[in-house]
Amino acid sequence: MGTSVAERAARVDPRVTRTQKLIRDALVSLLGEKSFESISVQDIADRATVNRATFYAHYTDKFALLDALIREDVAARLAEGDPLQASDTRSMLAIVGTNIFAFVASHRKCRVDRDFEPQFARTMEAQLTDFLLPSFGHCTAMLISSALVGSAMNWRHEAPKSSPEPIVANIVGILVDGVDKHRKAP
Repeated sequence: MGTSVAERAARVDPRVTRTQKLIRDALVSLLGEKSFESISVQDIADRATVNRATFYAHYTDKFALLDALIREDVAARLAEGDPLQASDTRSMLAIVGTNIFAFVASHRKCRVDRDFEPQFARTMEAQLTDFLLPSFGHCTAMLISSALVGSAMNWRHEAPKSSPEPIVANIVGILVDGVDKHRKAP
């Protein structure tokens, strides 16, 4: 008995996987050298040793490639420590926050520009929101995502040499306990 069309479609051709990896690795390499804004599809294709048509067979443009790369990397980082299995909300959010800050720290070498930074933050927020949806309502997941990603991006610029642990602990405290407990006395 043969395989169904759905079963064949579910299997990914190893050549496709290899080509996508070459393209993604090329973008990562280039981001260490120059800004996303200045990277062209031709630069990516040349570095990946594929032609432009091959690039476009896999991604609509460099923004789609960046989005796929960030989503894949964030998803892998978020799963570390299995936060959704944590015993309580505080522990779960501490693991998630630590993972987000670690992800941002791992991309410090990327040249920041007006195209890269907003897409980097938006994609992280969207992926984190999706990750949190099994545990929280949509609005709560968005709020948590915005707080963690926004803080991590601010830390990237303002205090990258400082430890993120106190920042994560403070954010988690506010998210779990509420703002009133963390209000300064008049």
